[in-house]
Amino acid sequence: MVNFGGPVDEEEDRPVQQSVPLPPPPQDYSQYQQAPPQHSQQTAQGTRIDQPQLPAKSRKGIPIWVWLLVAFFLLIFLLAAGVGAYFLIPRDGFTLRVLNAPSGAKVYVDDIPSGVPQRDGTIIVQGLRTGEARDLRVSEEGYADWKTTVTGQPGKVVDVTVNLTPLQTKTTPSTGGLPAEIDFSGRMVLIPAGEFKMGADDSNPEEAPAHPVTLPDYYIDKYEVTNEQYGTFCNATNHPKPVNPFWDPQYFEKNPRMPVIGVSYSDAQAYAQWANKRLPTEAEWEKAASWSTGATAKHRYPWGDTADKRRSNVESAHPSNIGQFAEGASGYGVQDMAGNAREWVDGTFEAYPGSKASNPQFGQGLKVVRGGDFRAGLPFAKTTSRLGVESGFKTNPGDDKLGRSSLVGLRCANSADDSKLQTVLKPGGN
Repeated sequence: MVNFGGPVDEEEDRPVQQSVPLPPPPQDYSQYQQAPPQHSQQTAQGTRIDQPQLPAKSRKGIPIWVWLLVAFFLLIFLLAAGVGAYFLIPRDGFTLRVLNAPSGAKVYVDDIPSGVPQRDGTIIVQGLRTGEARDLRVSEEGYADWKTTVTGQPGKVVDVTVNLTPLQTKTTPSTGGLPAEIDFSGRMVLIPAGEFKMGADDSNPEEAPAHPVTLPDYYIDKYEVTNEQYGTFCNATNHPKPVNPFWDPQYFEKNPRMPVIGVSYSDAQAYAQWANKRLPTEAEWEKAASWSTGATAKHRYPWGDTADKRRSNVESAHPSNIGQFAEGASGYGVQDMAGNAREWVDGTFEAYPGSKASNPQFGQGLKVVRGGDFRAGLPFAKTTSRLGVESGFKTNPGDDKLGRSSLVGLRCANSADDSKLQTVLKPGGN
């Protein structure tokens, strides 16, 4: 007999004759944490009905990836708002314009690098605090630092004209006291007037015979023209920029202090004219590379007669920044005249006077390039080495697909009596 919860008479093993009603089922199942199906269990006392256990209500929250996505967009919004506020909210400050600074000079305000160079050489510093004196320092290699203090009113422009003093202040007495080094669209070195021996009798036939040449005073660029300098020229004149070589697709854009390459003879002339200079003659280039004040014999290499690859950028995979091989400078202090980039000069590839050399390139109107390049060996970097090249030779669009490029760049020169130089040759004008 099924017992529904009443007491049991153990002696007779039968339930007491009384009826106990079942408790009503609960109406609110939320108090239960589980809800397995209702079931019964047979025991020695009879059948017991377990209380039903209902499933807990499902607590479905927002997935974690949704929170991460919301946080990401919130961060982007805050960053955008901050940038917008920086540029849109008016800020009280004044603008500083630094004038007459040498090419490549660095400006520091309160010892913090500052300023943006403009096409005309002016360096502009914006957003300077007002109401207090600001320390201004202008630095450039080869000069003593120029220092002053500046103040300004909100929204105003303050112009400051600097006058850096070269560290090398020596003069050359034999040439009328001309400064040994000047800044004229870049550093230039004086090559004093006088005779030197051009060419060589113990080298390639087109370099012979060695013969005397007399030149007046002139200045030549201490360094090769850089990508940065040539880029300023292109921006100012809308002249086409050089095509990057196949071995460095961003050479021109990413290497401002390396020599410009891949330019034609007419490109080089155009730059020199824009800079109020000219290309050096072949004799001027060779004297600057191979001679020195008081010399009686020329040098096979700019630094001397010893073939030392450590003194120049030759047999390498890439050009270097200008001035990286100071120990390879010529006797006059002109740098990078061996290796790095070949250089256009103002000359036609012809036999020297008295030469017996026979060369099919003579008489073809080819222009001369000097100085070797970073890929060539030292024999091509000798001070007397010369090469005839078509004047239109340059790196052209599509040359990267053919694996070819020009390695020819330039440096400039000026006669010491050129009227354009007189402003910097006057005492205190440098």
